[in-house]
Amino acid sequence: MRCTTANVDIATVESFTLAREYDPTGIRTIGVITKSDLAPNQDALVQQLLMSQPDVFQLTLGFIAVRNRSTDEKINLTNAHIREIEFFSNHPASSLVGWHCVGINALINRLAVLYSDRVKEIFPKLQKEVHIKLKDIREQLSKFPLDLDTPSARLAKYHELAEFYVENILKVRFSASVDGQTTSMSNTLHIKFEKYINIIRRHTEELFTDTYRKKVSTAISACIGEQLPNFLPHPVLKRLICEKLDQLWTTTDILINDCFRTVLKLLMDNNNNQYKDDILLMKLIPTFRTIVDLYLNEKKQIIHKQLHEMIRLEKHDPYTIDSFYINKTRRFQRYLAESKSNNNAEEKKSLPLKKEYDDDDDDELMFKSILNVDQAVQEMTYSVYSYWRLLTKRFMDYTALTLRAACDFDVCPGVQERLRHLPIEQYDFVDSCLAEDVFTKTKRKQLQQTKERLEKVDAILGGHNTTNFANHTFIEAISMEDDSFMTLDKLAQSITPPPPPPRPPITTTTSDTVTTMSSVPLVPKPVVSNGLQSTPVRK
Repeated sequence: MRCTTANVDIATVESFTLAREYDPTGIRTIGVITKSDLAPNQDALVQQLLMSQPDVFQLTLGFIAVRNRSTDEKINLTNAHIREIEFFSNHPASSLVGWHCVGINALINRLAVLYSDRVKEIFPKLQKEVHIKLKDIREQLSKFPLDLDTPSARLAKYHELAEFYVENILKVRFSASVDGQTTSMSNTLHIKFEKYINIIRRHTEELFTDTYRKKVSTAISACIGEQLPNFLPHPVLKRLICEKLDQLWTTTDILINDCFRTVLKLLMDNNNNQYKDDILLMKLIPTFRTIVDLYLNEKKQIIHKQLHEMIRLEKHDPYTIDSFYINKTRRFQRYLAESKSNNNAEEKKSLPLKKEYDDDDDDELMFKSILNVDQAVQEMTYSVYSYWRLLTKRFMDYTALTLRAACDFDVCPGVQERLRHLPIEQYDFVDSCLAEDVFTKTKRKQLQQTKERLEKVDAILGGHNTTNFANHTFIEAISMEDDSFMTLDKLAQSITPPPPPPRPPITTTTSDTVTTMSSVPLVPKPVVSNGLQSTPVRK
């Protein structure tokens, strides 16, 4: 409401200028012209009330003219009202404009109508805002747990939350997502095992190279005269096998760290937004995550020691009393004896190998790679190769089974068992976490007072009750990435692939003619071992 006297030009009144600036549509501004008896031009006052001329000030809600008392007049409100009615009865505005634009009664009625319209417009919005706030407060209060006032009640609640954490947060992360965005832990480990097998395969291929045969020849030459002739020098065999064992352990150590790092990163993911409204669970989750971290690290150390002990025992003294190793060496000896009986060099190179049930193309490659070297080098190289195949066969199977159990099958039961024993090991832990603290009590009281105030306002507005979800925030991030760690991918890239072994020509003999053909490239097949056979990966 903007007021001005009748003897002042409205266009020069600052309050109307400000009103036009802050209320350009004019839906919130009504003009009041006071001291109508002092208007120098009665016709101009009528035109301002009518707002029919373009040269007069325009307001959407219009103007109302009144005659009020001056400070010098000593009359009461009743007499002032009677005098105002008599004044406008004789004024042209009452007949030309109408009584709805003149007098204090017209102003009262107009303000009452405007207030009623404003209430009708604002109250639904106000009602809606009160409902939203009331729903939010009620939901926050509903999320506050009941006061666990006894130790037995707190312990029962702890076991309930621990069970919920394992079943609904940990276990679901080991399974593939419905939308296919994430794979299961079994599939992830399988991919890592395939990389592990490929790296071991490349270590095997080193035995087929000229470089390795020269290394063996040099080592044997350095031991001439130290041992009986026609016997493999034991120190050389042990040293060469220990070098391969070091390669095997380096790769296995990286595999162990890579697998456990993957599991730890998966379980430490802080994406628990769906449970953020559970106050008690959010208070326990940091401790639960610590238990998971400790469990996985202890499990990793146990497996690390187990597998490293196997390597240590193999290094202590190569144990060759094994049917797999003996069969391979005997087969080589038979092949070597047959090759000696053939004087023709071409016939010697084309001597067919009798396939046995456990043979693969690696044996073929090994035989052909040592055809034209010294017998001592042949026997030493094949002994290292046979022992290496024995090691990788039994060691990789055990490694795969152990890591699958430690990083997949046993994680949730192991963590669950640790969580069950925590109240026994730390008798005051449950009480300290689940007992209602001062902050919770104060927050509950504030929410209750706010709820009561909003319910009173809602009742005045004629509202109804509903519920809504509250928002709490739990943020705790653990960095799981460290580029300094060696991974299987980095190890595979660092290994230079050996040159392909020599490929002697293959000669086929018929009763009439002898035909020599260029040899077909021998493509090594992947190492086959129980538990580690490559299968298509479902994505």
